[in-house]
Amino acid sequence: MLDSLFLSFREGLEAALIIGIILITLTRLGRNHLYRAVVSGTIAGVVGSVVLGFILFQFAQSISHEAEEILEVSMMLVASGLIAYFILWLHRNQHVTTELKEQVAKTQSRIGLFLLAFLSVAREGIELVIFNLTKVTEAASTVVLGSLIGIIASIFIAILLFKTTIKLNLGLIFKALGLILILIGGEMFAEGIIELISVETEVIEIGLMALFIIPSFYILFKNDLSKWMKANT
Repeated sequence: MLDSLFLSFREGLEAALIIGIILITLTRLGRNHLYRAVVSGTIAGVVGSVVLGFILFQFAQSISHEAEEILEVSMMLVASGLIAYFILWLHRNQHVTTELKEQVAKTQSRIGLFLLAFLSVAREGIELVIFNLTKVTEAASTVVLGSLIGIIASIFIAILLFKTTIKLNLGLIFKALGLILILIGGEMFAEGIIELISVETEVIEIGLMALFIIPSFYILFKNDLSKWMKANT
């Protein structure tokens, strides 16, 4: 349940912050009349993610136990791959907030803003569906409860951040969330590989987790490490 809670919190917070920044940017640009396009895109993204999740979970429930285990292992590896991609993307995009604001400023049409909101939310929703599919052998109620708590908490935190005087830095927030995400990704990667090779020892599991976690931490903090080294030389 804790994994589902944190993953849904991270995905929900990312989506909520992105939508919030889009709306705030539109307000500062005096384009309040385009709010509806963003809200519509957000709703469409949520509905699409829920429908996709429902279909995939129904499919997972209909297959045999052996096939279910194969699906779970496959999703573990896919999920760990998504986490690795996110860390790499974050390394290459250090100024997420600025780039998002510039993208909103360049987008003049309702369709463009609808698609921006829809894709932002749908991407996080699809990632959450994949993450939760790594738990198909667990009780569905536990996964759903963890996800709901995480999403509700993420919306609350996002509103709190926007209502305060905190200057939002998506890159910094994503990096902080990425720390725990890497640990979860390392666990998923190790479990997936162990299930594939059917050899389970503590040494192999720790080694596989290190194989995922150490390079991910290095990539995530590579730029910060370079700045620190320059400042101390």
